[in-house]
Amino acid sequence: MVKSYSFKIILLFVSLLFVHSCSTEPESGIDPGQGVFMFDDYAPLSEKPVRVFTYRPEGDITKMPILFVLHGTLRNADDYRDNWMEIADEHEVLIVTPEFSEEHFPGSRGYNLGGMFDEDGDPVDEEFWAYSLIEPIFDKVVDLANSEQTSYDIFGHSAGAQFAHRLFLFKEDLRTNHVISANAGWYTLPDFEIDFPHGLRNTALDQERLNRRLSSRLLLQLGEEDTDPEDRYLRTSDEAMEQGEHRFERGHYFRTAAEEIADEEGVELQWDIRVVPGVGHDNAEMAKDIAEYLFGN
Repeated sequence: MVKSYSFKIILLFVSLLFVHSCSTEPESGIDPGQGVFMFDDYAPLSEKPVRVFTYRPEGDITKMPILFVLHGTLRNADDYRDNWMEIADEHEVLIVTPEFSEEHFPGSRGYNLGGMFDEDGDPVDEEFWAYSLIEPIFDKVVDLANSEQTSYDIFGHSAGAQFAHRLFLFKEDLRTNHVISANAGWYTLPDFEIDFPHGLRNTALDQERLNRRLSSRLLLQLGEEDTDPEDRYLRTSDEAMEQGEHRFERGHYFRTAAEEIADEEGVELQWDIRVVPGVGHDNAEMAKDIAEYLFGN
């Protein structure tokens, strides 16, 4: 009787080992499907926790490319995440969408402009910028997913596009493959004769650092029909209007300004424009197009 009981125990143990060894689902702190976690691991901004919405397709999460998606002015990170779900399933991409709440990152100063300057116009130490959260969040995602990825892509639309191109300009040592700024309302021009936020005067950026950015990869994705000069969210200050009457014009103006500076400095410009035919100010449609660019065969 004892031998029979011991044999059953051994069989149970062996079967459990077999099931474990045959499992193809890697252990992960990010479950398949929609998810969200609270991020407060970055010490300088730990009192400003960020909800991070995720979408994980079926498959081996450890090998999935990681794409950050940056929301617009409505701070609707969950909607932006959801716009990518079918696309993520098709291309097996892990979607990461941080929510920069109005409470902790108020107004365009706190989000679009990264909190680089305070309410009085005084510069803020870089460690406290909203831009400084992206790299630590990437580290957290890699840890949760047991990911093999050492770099990521970033796609920002509208206000998120403003965040993306300024992140690209002002943060050093980003581990990005591609930075995509899609349908930004206006830009920080690569011009030291214009005050921030419309230009670079009064920022810590210098010509040497700017030249490195000019020779690094940036993609401006523009909806061909994003041409409404009366859009309620379009900035209409004198400085913004100098960049063009609508988003489509302003994207081309930004690229042309960069080209002129690059030519003066003898730098090979790596900033490109990708026009999306028949699409206006539509995050979901822009997402479909850029997914083919980033992940299509």
